[in-house]
Amino acid sequence: MPVVIVVLVALLVAAAVLVVVGVTTEHERDAEGGWQAFRRGLRGRRHPDDAQREAARAASADPVDLSLADFLRATVSEGDGYLHPDEISDDLQRARERAAQVLRARREQGAAQDPAPR
Repeated sequence: MPVVIVVLVALLVAAAVLVVVGVTTEHERDAEGGWQAFRRGLRGRRHPDDAQREAARAASADPVDLSLADFLRATVSEGDGYLHPDEISDDLQRARERAAQVLRARREQGAAQDPAPR
């Protein structure tokens, strides 16, 4: 018996939430209400348009059975890789020089602003 009471209370609370949501969405005249959106969804499911049919066909297509090794062999690219050690070392050298210049400039500014120790 207590289970039935809990279920009834839960159903009443759910109905109250739906009523509150329905009332708050009615104040927005441009947006459709929750009930209209629900009915539109059901109509779309019963009578899908072309885009929905195409999406359903694509989703129901059989998956391609391919091992990872076969996939990597089929997609291997000839030529240079993306990573070139010479370019990286040049970039790191330039970044090091820029950082040293910034630090030197900050040290010089700090030394110029600090008064001489007494």
